[in-house]
Amino acid sequence: MLTHKLFGTLVAVLALLLLFQASPGISAEMQLGEVIGQTDEPQPAPLNHIVTNISLTPSTPNILEFNQHVEFTFDYRTTEPTGVRIWGRPYTGDILTPHYAAHGSPIYLTGTGTGSGYFTITSGKVTVNRIRFEIWDADQTVRLFRGFIPVNYQFK
Repeated sequence: MLTHKLFGTLVAVLALLLLFQASPGISAEMQLGEVIGQTDEPQPAPLNHIVTNISLTPSTPNILEFNQHVEFTFDYRTTEPTGVRIWGRPYTGDILTPHYAAHGSPIYLTGTGTGSGYFTITSGKVTVNRIRFEIWDADQTVRLFRGFIPVNYQFK
């Protein structure tokens, strides 16, 4: 008798599953104005300060002579009302690469735009394996963005 009731329950559950599969939307009706995939979870805010679309010359990996420039261009976005300064600096491991020389920064205007810079190594056989990009406020008192890109430049 118990087996007969268990079999009947199993058939009923399977029938319900088949009904929901055959008629999508019966069990998950959307409210007026709802969007599929909409959640109550907070969405990440867009970054107010960022460097993107970085282009390097010469390309990486590469072997360079001392004082040969690695030049780069980039796009930026900032909401800082007084403008920002943007630098790219060479790193070896977790530290600034010794004996580097690099570009200064003009004040980049609020909004979006493009910029450029360079660095080189003046002496000491080193490998630059990352470039750090930073955005600072115009007075250089508040860092607004920091990011790294992987590279491989050997200076000899």
